[in-house]
Amino acid sequence: MTTIIVMLVILIMSFDLNKYKPTIEKKVYEATGKELKINGKIGLSLAPFGVSINDVVVKNPKGFSDGNMFKMKRAAVSLQLAPLLSKQIKVNYVKLIDINLLIEKNKKGILNLSVAKKEIKQKKEIKKAPADQKAAQLPAVNVGKVLVENVNIVYNDKQAKIKAKINGLNLTINDIALSQNKDILKALSLKGLLSISSIKYDRYLIKDVSANFKFKDKIATIDPMKLTTFGSQAVGKLIYNMQGRKPKIYIQEYTAKFDLKEISKEFIKSDKISLDGYVKTDIKLSMIGTDPKLIKRTLNGSIFVDGNNFGIKGVDLNQMLQSYDKVKKLNKKNIGPFLLNASTPKGGLVSDFGEGKTTAVKRAVINTSIKRGVATLKDVALSTGKYRVAVKGKLDLYRERFLGVRVAFLDKRGCAKISQKVGGSFNKPKIKLDASTLTSGAVQGAVKSLLGSFGGLMPSGSNSKKTTKCKVFYNGVVK
Repeated sequence: MTTIIVMLVILIMSFDLNKYKPTIEKKVYEATGKELKINGKIGLSLAPFGVSINDVVVKNPKGFSDGNMFKMKRAAVSLQLAPLLSKQIKVNYVKLIDINLLIEKNKKGILNLSVAKKEIKQKKEIKKAPADQKAAQLPAVNVGKVLVENVNIVYNDKQAKIKAKINGLNLTINDIALSQNKDILKALSLKGLLSISSIKYDRYLIKDVSANFKFKDKIATIDPMKLTTFGSQAVGKLIYNMQGRKPKIYIQEYTAKFDLKEISKEFIKSDKISLDGYVKTDIKLSMIGTDPKLIKRTLNGSIFVDGNNFGIKGVDLNQMLQSYDKVKKLNKKNIGPFLLNASTPKGGLVSDFGEGKTTAVKRAVINTSIKRGVATLKDVALSTGKYRVAVKGKLDLYRERFLGVRVAFLDKRGCAKISQKVGGSFNKPKIKLDASTLTSGAVQGAVKSLLGSFGGLMPSGSNSKKTTKCKVFYNGVVK
């Protein structure tokens, strides 16, 4: 056996693999339609026995952006020789270093990674071949370790107008096995560690990602996964199931201390208002597919946000709710967008209600359930200690529309003093006063409550002992 191995090594080392570069490039093009170029050298080593290749480039196909789809500085593979004699492949390690990958979808929805038409035709011809011509089975493969260093990925979807970047991806993969199953994803199993320096999706940034992962039976599991977003560290879990026609995705994320100041910089469209403090979040979501529209349509799960004793800088909600005349003015300027989007029109309104001041929020809760892309606002409210505001209704995330949403200022009983109905699209909400709170009795009650100290003193001449019945608008956890 030793003599055979020595002879095999001598035979292999006598080859100059570089002269086969044009042949390799041609075969890759014929099979995939992709232009491969090996600019560096292909080398062989004895200790350990292996092959290395340098400066590999794959050009982007025609119909996509100019430049390279794939570029790699170096790749190296170390093999064990003895198993080759029994048609087994045992790999000591695989190293892939400095990779740049461009994944692009054109306006027709075609990916640059898609299978070439020539290859599809060849597959059809194979199916028509005589039954006695059986395809050879893949040899069993075992890989000790795969090391992937410094991968940078750009995703550009020109159809959906989505851009994303992944920088500084590093992988260590262990216990890799490939059985003789014809379905390569079914045959593959592995586990390992992942780290990513940053992920940028549209305007959103995720940093310092680290994760343990495993892949078996076409199911990828990442648990736990740690990351930093909006200045806060989150811990979560991701399951990506490829056993069906379309992938099923499950995401779980928990943040013990979510920084509101950082997230307000991104989402509050006002230079006069910001949030300050922390909340905790608990998110569980499941979805199907990778297309954004399908994801929204199949989205299920829950979102829970709970915050105590944080501040809203730039506006005094207590002052806002203190005067009925001011509330009437606020209604005309649409308080709905302010409460639902944590934003307010620039100028005018803010200065009327304590510009530069801070509202201390005693507690705020967002508790929603999501089913088939529709979020039900189960318990959404905030309290300043003196006043409470609550929101009810549903949000159609797929069609991006408000469904029966109502925003209300509450009395101690949870009844609506004044409420507004919100409809229409997220981009152009239609807001109007709720007629149910505009009866003369309700208006009088609102005037008395808002001019007094929240159920305390009433205007002179009023009967403070008299109570009116009301339909409770809110009975959640915010008191």
